[in-house]
Amino acid sequence: MAPAGPLPPALALAAQLTASLADRPPRSIEGGRRAAVLLLLFDRGDRVHTLLTKRSDDLPLHSGQIALPGGRIEPQDASLWETALRETEEEVGVPRNRVEPVGRLDDVETMATSFVITPFVGVLGEAPVTRAEVSEVARIIEAPLDELVAADARLPERPTIATLRYPLFGEDIWGATARILTAFIAEVHAARTAAGG
Repeated sequence: MAPAGPLPPALALAAQLTASLADRPPRSIEGGRRAAVLLLLFDRGDRVHTLLTKRSDDLPLHSGQIALPGGRIEPQDASLWETALRETEEEVGVPRNRVEPVGRLDDVETMATSFVITPFVGVLGEAPVTRAEVSEVARIIEAPLDELVAADARLPERPTIATLRYPLFGEDIWGATARILTAFIAEVHAARTAAGG
């Protein structure tokens, strides 16, 4: 059962998630083309948010889809965490040195393109000033986390690939991004329950 009541501010939620995620090792998938994405928590007004992007229609892979900031690992990246930070800075302009690590979620595979995506959670102490890299990002969405949680509660109990979709923010969020979001929301519920709400 999900905890009732409003979500705590970003830094408090991040502390709850750090404690909860430290209690279990994330599931890793070997092989595949490696990529990393960032679930970035921050407060805008009195609500905690995360960032989503709409990928440019001109991109060769996953064009026009809703995604989390991130991308494939490059030789200069010291780790997948560094990949997530670099790609977030490149795509939406959030400086990598401002993001504090929270934890890592289970790896997720893409169905058609054979990527293994490692999702990370990070937090900002203040709302970001974003700037879209127009060659990659058509739109930046500041997504209130409570709206994602509410949409997740409306999903079927055991959603299929076809029914795991979030129709939000004038977009259809599906595929690997939807699978990462539903896993993240489950972690949010677990962390809040462990922290007593």
